[in-house]
Formats: sequence, C-alpha cells, structure tokens
Amino acid sequence: MVNEIYCSEESKIRDLLMYRKIVKVERDTLYLDNGVELEVGANSGCGGCSAGWYKITELNGCDNAITNVEFECDDINDPNSYDDTSYKIFVYAEDKKIKILQVDGSDGNGYYGTGYSIIVKVKK
Repeated sequence: MVNEIYCSEESKIRDLLMYRKIVKVERDTLYLDNGVELEVGANSGCGGCSAGWYKITELNGCDNAITNVEFECDDINDPNSYDDTSYKIFVYAEDKKIKILQVDGSDGNGYYGTGYSIIVKVKK
C-alpha cells in the first residue's frame, strides 16, 4: 500500500513515527523498524523561477523508540541564501532531541507549493 501525506498533516506523520525506530536512512528514505518506508520529497516549484523550490538539507535516523514528535517551521534570515523557510521534524528518544528531517526553500509568490511530502510505503 502506498499513501502520500503532506507537511501540513502533522498528526499523520506523528502517528507513523511514535514508538518506532528509524533503523536505516538511505538517500531520501527513512526505514522504520516495522517495515514501513517513508520517502521524503521536497516540493518542486515553478519551472521558470525560484518560487516553491525546496531541498532536503538533513535526514537522520533514530535507533531508539520515538516517544515524542515535534514540528518547526522557521523563517531563514540569511542574506547569502535564496531560502527563506525551513521545515524541521524533531523526535525524542531516551530523553534526547534528534532532528530527523530538515527541508529548506522558498515559497516565492506562494503559487507553487511549500515544504515537503512523504510517500508512505507499507509492505504486506
């Protein structure tokens, strides 16, 4: 079964991660201990300008059971970068806060989308 969820669907993302371990990270995919694969896709924006383009800047595993999940969306104030928004997912495991995902980019005019989506692959 394959399902797609978006960065705005935090409760669905939280439900996928809670009490799981991220046992492997390969390219843009997180592999959970229950066999579920989470393929992260950064938003692809306008073909002719920089609006809506995002990139994955960090993707990490977590070898302990995840006991909490937090989401952050920050403005980036770096004059040397075209990126102006950063989406992050943090998990807690054994009282440690671990950043498992960071996606940075720019909404530009707002017409071409934002953030990231996750393709959820469940093996039978």
